[in-house]
Amino acid sequence: MPPDDPVSPTECRTLKDLATLAGCSVNTVSRALRGDPRLSEGTRTRVQDLAKRHGYRPNPLVSAFMAHRRQAPARQVIAVVTKFGYPFFSRRDVVYCNEILAGMEAKADELGFQLEEFPTLGPDALSGKRLTQILRARGIRGVIFLASGDFDDDFPELEWAHFAIVAQGFHSKSRRMHRVAPDHLQGLEVCLEHAAARGCRRIGLALTGSLDPRLRYAVSGRFFAWQAMQPEHLRIPLMPTEGEIPLQGDFDAWMLEHQPDCIIGERAFLPEWIDQVNPRLDHPAICLLFNRREEATVPGVDSQLPLVGKTVISVLARELYLNHYGLPEAQEVILVNGAWRESGGPASVTDVAITDAGKATSGRP
Repeated sequence: MPPDDPVSPTECRTLKDLATLAGCSVNTVSRALRGDPRLSEGTRTRVQDLAKRHGYRPNPLVSAFMAHRRQAPARQVIAVVTKFGYPFFSRRDVVYCNEILAGMEAKADELGFQLEEFPTLGPDALSGKRLTQILRARGIRGVIFLASGDFDDDFPELEWAHFAIVAQGFHSKSRRMHRVAPDHLQGLEVCLEHAAARGCRRIGLALTGSLDPRLRYAVSGRFFAWQAMQPEHLRIPLMPTEGEIPLQGDFDAWMLEHQPDCIIGERAFLPEWIDQVNPRLDHPAICLLFNRREEATVPGVDSQLPLVGKTVISVLARELYLNHYGLPEAQEVILVNGAWRESGGPASVTDVAITDAGKATSGRP
């Protein structure tokens, strides 16, 4: 039987002190503090409660070092769970995912990790239970949910207590977990500032009803907040299209009815569509992109997707080094800022700021 608290709270500073208090070995205490499922739940709970009551605080640097020492000589594998019915890593046919994956691979290589994909759709897809068994059998503790596939499909239900988990984006919408995503709200704000600097007043947002929830309504919400401050006759409603990609006929009709002088969107084909409609408008409209890609010919905000991928790995590495397993009590959401790009120009950290008088000045947003 363990002794009755022979060590005072102020004296419980090392694992050995805590082991004496708990009446078990230092190794058992260390495993209990890490939440090692090989120990009984009673032992884990008792040791963790003693640590809290007696003020024991592990040294995070020592914990990280010991975690590194426990790794096998081969690189530690991180599971990247996707909602594809095929191995995406071998095809890389979705530009958004591919750019994020490039950043993830670069950061994983820097930190000594290896990425391996686990597709979860299709006839041969793994169930949550089976995927949990495979990951545990291979000693894989880090899991990333990559925003991929259909938004309405969900990821499998894992046995969360065994894994450190980070979601890229908001596809795993029903669960509380740390997330990393591009800051599209900031991208919209910068586009609105640049549109005003170019003298635009009738600004339309080319965002469909299907894409909106993928962005947690942040873009449309910020647009409506800005629009509420404009005179009513300058307000342009969202496009009526419900699909993720608008129909060109609906887009043309929307532009002809509302006569915008600027369209803000995120699809690469919008500039071409706008150019086709412009001859039929009273005044030609310009196009700005809040999620601009490298090949775009119009100005906009580069979402810096490789940096998003690097940040995903950094957050997961932190959780692994600190032995944080299971779903967190409080969710962290990290949004990565974009950078403004003029047509064909490099990313800029300096954007156009708008004064109260509506004039453009040089400065940071």
